[in-house]
Amino acid sequence: MKTITVQTLFGAETMTVPRRPIKFRQIKAIMETLEVREEVAAYLQADRRYSSPEQVAQIFSFLHNEAKEHFFTVHLDGKNRILCLDLVSVGSLNQSIVHPREVFKTSLSTSAASLLLVHNLCGAQHKLCNVELRVM
Repeated sequence: MKTITVQTLFGAETMTVPRRPIKFRQIKAIMETLEVREEVAAYLQADRRYSSPEQVAQIFSFLHNEAKEHFFTVHLDGKNRILCLDLVSVGSLNQSIVHPREVFKTSLSTSAASLLLVHNLCGAQHKLCNVELRVM
């Protein structure tokens, strides 16, 4: 126990308060460095125009082997050239949660003229899915 003196409107008062330890917590930052082992320019040319779904499917063909669902936005300029690739969400085995705010947040900062939304379906789901989706 510790005795302290506190000044109040009515004068000094003496109080006894229990001692308690102060706990400090330290948050450690974790950083992961990714190393790209292949030349990005080999399959993403800066001046290439993308005008068909097949061209985009070719770029994202690596997603066929992924175990988790991924949702990308591809930001295009007025001439359909890629400005930015944004990985919006990495989901689980059978779902990827995407909020419209996250989709449009980076597109405003890059001043994209148009967006391509790219999403992979894991496992055998892509064979069962032949539905045309509409964005509401």
